[in-house]
Amino acid sequence: MRLRIVTLIAVITIFLPLSSQAGKLYKWVDDKGQTHYTQTLPPSDAHRARSQLDEQGIIVNEVDAAKTEEELRQEAEQERLRKEQQRLVEKQLAQDRVLLRSFRSEDDIQMTRDGQLQSVDTSIRVTQANIKRLKLTLEEMQQDAAKRELSGRKVSKKMLQDIETKRQALEDAYRSIIDREHDKNRIRQSFARDLKRFRELKKLEQSNDPIQEARASFSTALQNVYHCQSGDTCEGPWKRAKAYLKAHSTTPIKIEGENIVITGEPVEDDDISISVSRINDRKKGTLVIFMDLQCKIISLQKRLCNNVELIKSIKQGFRNELAKEGKLSQSLP
Repeated sequence: MRLRIVTLIAVITIFLPLSSQAGKLYKWVDDKGQTHYTQTLPPSDAHRARSQLDEQGIIVNEVDAAKTEEELRQEAEQERLRKEQQRLVEKQLAQDRVLLRSFRSEDDIQMTRDGQLQSVDTSIRVTQANIKRLKLTLEEMQQDAAKRELSGRKVSKKMLQDIETKRQALEDAYRSIIDREHDKNRIRQSFARDLKRFRELKKLEQSNDPIQEARASFSTALQNVYHCQSGDTCEGPWKRAKAYLKAHSTTPIKIEGENIVITGEPVEDDDISISVSRINDRKKGTLVIFMDLQCKIISLQKRLCNNVELIKSIKQGFRNELAKEGKLSQSLP
């Protein structure tokens, strides 16, 4: 130990004349762990950590080793993440301020939500009325075409085009209902998040999970919609959908095409009319099979049918039936 101290003093003494001229002496360690004392760092070692000594050999400044490219990359990424986090915090705070200014209570949130849902429901009812008219018109056109064929007259190209146009309009109307249900889901999800956050900010009891309830409502609303797998032509489920229609509709089939089957309008109080169609869901980019149920309305004010529970049961079983693989289900009545 004494020998090392003497050696260090000797080295510093040797460099004192130089240091008095240059005013700098650096201490640094190479890759082999050897300590060096120099007035300048070799260019190849300029990246190393070093200490600057004064004339008495006391450290007056320290310089960290230069960062590697990977360290610089990680440092930049950390800075980016910190800025992004700060941006999200500021955005959330701004949203919280808007939320608290917009609503004074949970009831305010729910009433605003219900108002928007009611607006969409009104649009759906208008579309449903249009569907009913389209069905009747299409049925009349099909019957007229059939009568012409039976009488030996040729069905004109224009009549066939008109029938196809009505079919396309009917499919578009079904597609519109699916789109509106997606709109209702977005409304429910948005207000569910607002309600949950409002309760957190006001420190109110979270008696239920509004987000989970919104998801459940969407699933219930689309019980009559079956989504095919991406790229699937849906042949198996489509066959099962037609079998399901025949098993549950109380009115006879009036129109049967490649992608649509329609039964007659309900006449008796207990009648159930079912239509199924295979259409494109523009929101998901896949084929869907849509089932439309109609009954004879016995209460115009409440829009109730005579067989509400049976219709509910038919809707609940639709997707499960179409999801079955292999042969058509033997459980169909």
